[in-house]
Amino acid sequence: MTIADRLLGHLSRRTTSGQFIPEIDGLRFVSIAMVVCFHLGGYTMAKSTAIRFADPLDNALAHLLATGHYGVQLFFIISGFVLALPFARHHLTHAPAPRLGAYYRRRLTRLEPPYIIAMTLIFAAATMFLGASARWLWPHLVASLAYVHNLVYGVGSAVNIVAWSLEVEVQFYLLAPLLAFVFAISGTWTRRIAIVMGIAAAILIQHFGVADNPRLSLTLLNQLQFFLLGFLIADLYITEWSTPSTHTSRWDVAGVLAWIALATVLTLVRRPAVLFPLLACVVFCATFRGSAMRRLLSNRWLTTIGGMCYTIYLLHYPLISALGRRTIRMGGGASFTEHFLLQFTIIVPLLLLVSTLYFVLVERPCMNKDWPRNLVEWSRSVTWRTMPDRLSSLWR
Repeated sequence: MTIADRLLGHLSRRTTSGQFIPEIDGLRFVSIAMVVCFHLGGYTMAKSTAIRFADPLDNALAHLLATGHYGVQLFFIISGFVLALPFARHHLTHAPAPRLGAYYRRRLTRLEPPYIIAMTLIFAAATMFLGASARWLWPHLVASLAYVHNLVYGVGSAVNIVAWSLEVEVQFYLLAPLLAFVFAISGTWTRRIAIVMGIAAAILIQHFGVADNPRLSLTLLNQLQFFLLGFLIADLYITEWSTPSTHTSRWDVAGVLAWIALATVLTLVRRPAVLFPLLACVVFCATFRGSAMRRLLSNRWLTTIGGMCYTIYLLHYPLISALGRRTIRMGGGASFTEHFLLQFTIIVPLLLLVSTLYFVLVERPCMNKDWPRNLVEWSRSVTWRTMPDRLSSLWR
């Protein structure tokens, strides 16, 4: 076993079910890369006064980076897919029914500790080192930890702006078991038409008022179609894709064209309400059915970083802001492309380093569904003499 294999083994994501779908973590890598580049590009443009837009490449890059926020919607599709799988398997293949108590408990023990610790650390850093008023910021922290900041304030969290999407995710987690009853419809096409009608209904609801409401636009009502698209892909994954495709090269071509079309549409169309879900569906289908697409997005380095996406998502915006304060003045007078590449070269490796440490120390242990029980047992048996060995065993 090589050093790289051992390293990736220690950084690999754990799954509750034991089933690992590498293509999904590959798509997670693409999604988090889009979001990080979006925020890094936005920060570079907003904070630097010396940027020159010297040629068409600068404008093209700026417009392409500006589409990166759609990586969040790709995350929503992935969430819909992943959470739908156990319910879809139960209804479509007669697998055991998911236990709701275990489902909600797993969401709580898996996601809450990394979120609470990260938000608290960001709050502490902002008030201790960046001059933010603790008295002013404290209510925003409380609202964020309760996942109601969007509804209370009508804007993303003042502690960590990216937390807005996590509030939407929580709303979906709560409703997913109810929405998953769509898989109880026995007729294949009837079931899929019902899901597509749900997607269309969500888009219509957003068009007639939700998308322009400052509070409702930051709720599940404004994002539901993406989660339901994940439901549709889960249906196809279980019922149609159990055997390898005989048209893998066609799917590879379709996937490449879909990614190009997606980048073009997101750059040119302000609200691609219908085109984005349609093209995203082709992208996901091609990822599972095209041989080259599967190999690319199953690359172990990509899937390992994609498996750390939750940690990277939680930390990337505050770290870009904190590091950018020191690096943004570098490369004065450079073109936007040169300036962005300089910031990327400096900040992204540091972001990956910090995220890897946080993932190993905080998030990855929480992927063990038995960690609360293990922690209780550990606390009862630990002594000062045995603490080093017990700490080591706790984080394995």
